[in-house]
Amino acid sequence: MMFPPTRLLLVFLASVLVSQSSMASDSKIKVFVLTGQSNMEGKGNPIHLDTYKNDPLIKDTYDSLKNGDGWAVRDDVWITYPTKAGGAKHGPLTVGYGTKGEDSIGPEFGFGHTVGQALEEPIVLIKVAWGGKSLAVDFHPPSAGLPAQEKLQQTLERLQKKNPNATMDEVKETYGHFYRLLVDETKSSLVGIGDLFPELKDRDYEIAGIVWHQGFNDVINGELKANNYADYKKWLQLFIKDLRKDLNAPDAPFVIGELSTGGIPNRGTFQIAQAAAADLPEFQGNVVFVPTAEYYDTKAQELFEKGYWKGTDEQKAEWEAVGNDRPYHYLGSGKTYYLKGQAFGRAILKLMSP
Repeated sequence: MMFPPTRLLLVFLASVLVSQSSMASDSKIKVFVLTGQSNMEGKGNPIHLDTYKNDPLIKDTYDSLKNGDGWAVRDDVWITYPTKAGGAKHGPLTVGYGTKGEDSIGPEFGFGHTVGQALEEPIVLIKVAWGGKSLAVDFHPPSAGLPAQEKLQQTLERLQKKNPNATMDEVKETYGHFYRLLVDETKSSLVGIGDLFPELKDRDYEIAGIVWHQGFNDVINGELKANNYADYKKWLQLFIKDLRKDLNAPDAPFVIGELSTGGIPNRGTFQIAQAAAADLPEFQGNVVFVPTAEYYDTKAQELFEKGYWKGTDEQKAEWEAVGNDRPYHYLGSGKTYYLKGQAFGRAILKLMSP
């Protein structure tokens, strides 16, 4: 039987579409691990995105974040946050995955929307973060080993002033404790994807990227500052290698998010060390440092310094339209957290590109 050329073309296109649909349904879930301290936990209020909806950095994507008067709920991006303060949380991506109530956001919001718009595969975000944790101790990578015995002894003596029964084993256990928890929580989430999200049951997955946003507890560490954070740089490089190994993701794209409390004026030797951590030859093309100080809300900073957060009702309302927290939490700016997440997403997508 002979088909006319037009019908042959339609049959061919239909077969291609069926083939692509089949491939999409069988494709691996793209998993992204988002980790760090309060920088990654997030204190942002999404209401600030309404305030800045005409800002050139937000205007083009603002409508995609809304569903009428409410916030959109994505049907192609899911998130699990096992370490969320107050209890684990999971579901389709929307607001509510920060740490300041059900309407707060962290970098996951901008990140998830960015990768969700770009990728056809289903996406799962695993967010594992704890506030107030350092790379020097809490996230200390296994391959870095323990500090010198003298330093361990000094730490033990400080602890014994508060708890005479403290032991050296307890001191040693603190080093890397939250690194080990990060690995365990991530692996548990990976195994449980089908239970957390039944629509993804029996689907294979791959770790498509890791985002690290942390640093405040290390930047204020006097010992690290004394050598221009050379130890932080070394530990971060080991952290990347160890985490990739322990998650069986040796080539996973890795983003280092700039610590940018205070914005551009606060850039210094710590940020230089963060950026330098990506400079190893073996990291070229798969690890990148992403600047974020440009997204610090200077308007919120100005109002905070004027004391509007504790001023008249009118002043408080003006402050709450842009701010939500202290400067070390990026003033709780939903705008800042969203734009940082976007930047991390764009960087991951670039690293994923052939």
